[in-house]
Amino acid sequence: MENQELILPEEEEVMPLLADYGLTEEEARVYVGVLRIGTGKVSEISHFTNTDRVKGYKILENLRSEGYVTSTLSSPILFSANDPKTTFDTILTKKKSGIQRLEKNQARLIENLEKLKGHSVVSNLPKLSVISGRDNIYNEIKKIIDETKDEMYLVTSTSDLIRMYYTDIPAAIKKALKRKVEIKLMTEFEVSDKTDCVKNLGLNYFKVAKLPSQGRIVCNSSQIIMSGYTSKTSRIHASDDSALVTNSDEITSNMQSLCKFMWKMGGEVKIDKKGTVEGESPRIKTGVQKNATALVVDDDPDTVEMFSDYLENKGVNVIGKAKDGKEGFELYKKLKPDVIFLDVIMPNYDGFYTLKKIREIDADAKIIMVTADFSPTTKKKLKELKATDIIYKPYDGRAIDRVI
Repeated sequence: MENQELILPEEEEVMPLLADYGLTEEEARVYVGVLRIGTGKVSEISHFTNTDRVKGYKILENLRSEGYVTSTLSSPILFSANDPKTTFDTILTKKKSGIQRLEKNQARLIENLEKLKGHSVVSNLPKLSVISGRDNIYNEIKKIIDETKDEMYLVTSTSDLIRMYYTDIPAAIKKALKRKVEIKLMTEFEVSDKTDCVKNLGLNYFKVAKLPSQGRIVCNSSQIIMSGYTSKTSRIHASDDSALVTNSDEITSNMQSLCKFMWKMGGEVKIDKKGTVEGESPRIKTGVQKNATALVVDDDPDTVEMFSDYLENKGVNVIGKAKDGKEGFELYKKLKPDVIFLDVIMPNYDGFYTLKKIREIDADAKIIMVTADFSPTTKKKLKELKATDIIYKPYDGRAIDRVI
């Protein structure tokens, strides 16, 4: 049996969904491999999924115990995948039953644990913890917003503001504003041109400043969240994002002093009801025509949204979004945008083929290729296909501004 070479679009789609059911990346790959093969020996399945044979056997045993696959009593043992609908209906029922059991026993568990607690004096020492995963960080930011009674600072990058729009943070900010909490937002200079990402958070007043890093600072008088760096391209629930959380008086006081200084030095920006910007705007205008239109094509939906929001903030009207090259090509023919931003590695027509197809129907099309591949081969191929320009990942705002 040949090695698995063709990664089907459906396979890329189900991998993150299988992770939600608790399967590791290797387990998901082996399970999908068994599903595609139908029935096979351990050696065949391991070879097909590029998995070590010993590890492959252990994974298959685990998948069998969890109900994903079954095996024969023959020699050699043959494994086959169970019916997907029956399998996941059963797994979902088990998970629901487990949640109900946890809820039922929670009160009794807490009652008994409280009795087991020692009677030592509660320490007033400051606490410090590190949280990982962007969704967990955003939940912690929401918690700080909910607990703030007077004022708080929110210092972060443009890309982070755009991502926050897709969380519960905007709702928390609106509730805080009703409680008369003053939220002092500071972000990058580029936001002063277009303020949609700030308006989406429910704010109409902020300051632009040179940030100390591409991270974030969220603090009130009693606690603080700090992140050293927030990637511009990673997914909304990225696990590689981490933050320090502490209620240390010394650290909180120092960071508040820094934020107060930045606030004092920052350029003030106000947004009226019509979205018009008032106040200081330290950034030089780009001169982009307001009616410029764009199509964004990338197989990562979060990247599409973030990139589109960035373009909108620069005055470019994003009139279409596509998840693969084929859909992007069809939208281009239909919408005829002024410019198309086209990812290179995608299913259903990669960027090379889509670029070629567009050139066949419109030799003058403005096609900006987006890639993380810095190799001379890719650069040469894009040049031969007459790409208008190239933007490299991870995104650099200055590179995008240059292209615009």
